[in-house]
Amino acid sequence: MPRPLKPRDDLRQRFDLYLDAGEVEQLRSYAAAARLPMSTYLRRVALRQRIEAPPPAANVARWRELAPLANNLNQLVRACHSGQAPEGIYPAVASLSGQVRLLRLELLGAATDEREPPP
Repeated sequence: MPRPLKPRDDLRQRFDLYLDAGEVEQLRSYAAAARLPMSTYLRRVALRQRIEAPPPAANVARWRELAPLANNLNQLVRACHSGQAPEGIYPAVASLSGQVRLLRLELLGAATDEREPPP
């Protein structure tokens, strides 16, 4: 769970730091890569706080693609546990299996741009 935010007045101490243009640009690029404002990035670095890299946009897109399949899988498992295997279960399981296989290949860096898993 994240720490609570500090009151606004607690973050009003100014600290001057002189950098050359190259250093400023380098820090700006690091802050942008972390998707943080420069002041927040510098505060975290100076205080040796953890800076987590945000997930790549492609991973977020894949996550969103898989969300409906995860929901379907959850419903399928609940139905099976209650003793009610739905009709048409095999195509659904095959589809989910293919998506999981493709995701595993992507995580290994071995997948192609195709959406169908290799044979």
